[in-house]
Amino acid sequence: MTRKEIDLLTMMESVTEGLDNNISLISDKPSIMAAHTKLKGNIAEIKLLKQKQAVSTKADTAIKIYQREDMTANFLVVLAGVAAVGVEKNDVRLKMGSVTTEAALIHMRESNLVQKGHELYELAITIAGELSAWNVTQEDIDDLGASTDSYLDHNPTIRNIRAKSTQATAEMKAKIDESYMLIKDQLDTLIVPFKRINSTFYGEYMNTRIIISHAATHPKAEVKPVEVK
Repeated sequence: MTRKEIDLLTMMESVTEGLDNNISLISDKPSIMAAHTKLKGNIAEIKLLKQKQAVSTKADTAIKIYQREDMTANFLVVLAGVAAVGVEKNDVRLKMGSVTTEAALIHMRESNLVQKGHELYELAITIAGELSAWNVTQEDIDDLGASTDSYLDHNPTIRNIRAKSTQATAEMKAKIDESYMLIKDQLDTLIVPFKRINSTFYGEYMNTRIIISHAATHPKAEVKPVEVK
């Protein structure tokens, strides 16, 4: 959620809490009760969408980290063996194919990392017998190929998670906008008669409508609170 959305949600919760605290004053006003009930339902939906958004983001990050770490670990095992064989045989092709560092892999773009993984795998299978002398087994080579393919296979999963997060974000924004308009276009108007009927309740309601900006030093009021004399 953005700071603005957090501020709006806080205001909405204040409004519903204030109405709940004065339920006896509005219980015989069907229009206010309907808007109040609708607003509470919207707030519950917004919080649920917020949770979905957070879970999607965490899942996206977790999958990416795990897959990258797995592939990098397999890459380094095979890389060390290929580099050793390259020096042993004074093979320029092998030397060039093993020129990289762990630090470079960590900061490498996903597409480049996958390409490097495939290139090293293709190189390693041609010298599998010689790599065994440097404690690089066929299983190690296979693990490199499998983890590279797995990284590619999980990209659609990551994209799907991102899509769900984007959808949750869009739905949450729409629900916040809907709730704000519900307050502005309906509740604000329906509460006005209480300015004369019950000025204390009216003043309390107007105070709950203050939007406090957490990004600013001072509260930013959307509506001016009413002084109750």
